[in-house]
Amino acid sequence: MIRCAIIDDEQHAIDVLKVHISRVPGMILEYESTNPIEALHYVRQHDIDLIFLDIQMPELNGMQFLNLLHEKT
Repeated sequence: MIRCAIIDDEQHAIDVLKVHISRVPGMILEYESTNPIEALHYVRQHDIDLIFLDIQMPELNGMQFLNLLHEKT
């Protein structure tokens, strides 16, 4: 099983990705968030294999998010 997370500040983008993930055998959506700060805490504490990450978000952009997860990427 590939455990996925979606982190995007736009809910409609999350909804589209959820549909696509649900169609892929072996993929399970474990987490979704429009808040990158909350998502950072979640991802640090859980085993996630694949993150669908928006690059342009307020508060914390996708590249900053990845840099803060350097030990897990």
